[in-house]
Amino acid sequence: MLRNIAFLKVELRQIKDNQVSILEQLESIQSHLQVNKQVENNLSNDDFFNCPLPLDNETDLYVLEDKLSRDHQFKSRLVNELSLIGGKHVKAMVKRLMAKLFTDDLLSIYSFSGKKGKKPFSSLAICTILFDAIKKQVKFKNIPQNEIEETIKYVLAQAPFNLKRKLTKMPSSG
Repeated sequence: MLRNIAFLKVELRQIKDNQVSILEQLESIQSHLQVNKQVENNLSNDDFFNCPLPLDNETDLYVLEDKLSRDHQFKSRLVNELSLIGGKHVKAMVKRLMAKLFTDDLLSIYSFSGKKGKKPFSSLAICTILFDAIKKQVKFKNIPQNEIEETIKYVLAQAPFNLKRKLTKMPSSG
């Protein structure tokens, strides 16, 4: 009987320790959320309204690139915003992000490494933003870089074909 009581005391102590640990983790999460909220409140929403998405020309892209290189808060906020887009798997998320950020017109002049007379997408700051936004998702944080890269390459390679498809569909719909 005494052994059972002693065992129960040990079990209760472990449960209590677990609860304390969980409570500490919740408080940590709560403080992180408050910090993020403060950062968000300090940044103006105008940053996103001044940036016409999806980008359809190089001028707008260069303006965005310049802003990303100068404004680290904007960069961080953009990563956070884009990470909310999500997707069932990496390929879906990359496609959704690319569709939100760029038109096929703009993507068709880029390849990942700049081959075949195209411009290198990998050298753009927005490329790093894509990787960061994807890795920010808990379920994708351990995804290898090359898996994300391969999907970006695929989306870039498909852009000219998507344009052709849209152009051939336009006359029949009119």
